[in-house]
Amino acid sequence: MRLFFVVFMLTGLLGCEGLIKANQRSFIDVKLIGVWEGEYIEKTGTIRKWMQIRKADGSYQIDFSFKEVDGSVNHFSESGKWWIQDGLFHELTPSWMKEADIYQYDFKKKDCVSFTFVSGNESTEDIGDYEFTECLAKDAPLVRILDENGLVISRLSS
Repeated sequence: MRLFFVVFMLTGLLGCEGLIKANQRSFIDVKLIGVWEGEYIEKTGTIRKWMQIRKADGSYQIDFSFKEVDGSVNHFSESGKWWIQDGLFHELTPSWMKEADIYQYDFKKKDCVSFTFVSGNESTEDIGDYEFTECLAKDAPLVRILDENGLVISRLSS
């Protein structure tokens, strides 16, 4: 009986360690896959708008439009990798970033996700308290996702 209790306790403890390690592995949150639009107004009055495509393979493409106070508009694009680790969203643009930007994220409204900056690049840290919301684009195409069993999971993004 005593041996059974010891084996039971060890199994339980090792199982807890496995759960902790599983939470630390990176993964893709399928709810974040799709075409997303966002906007952020800087303290200077510059309006940042973007459209981002996050794919199931962990890659992304984002197109930015910055409208300055004087009316001039700048456009640029970047691409990189995204993932979830330790419950936080990570985004890395390998062409210029040494480390990923890390955000808390929360689905507060249907088809919208809010992000709060935690840590990352010096250029992002200059912003200060950086929070923004992205919503699925209204005219986004159907998203098709394969689950771990190879079954197709589909959802409309609007």
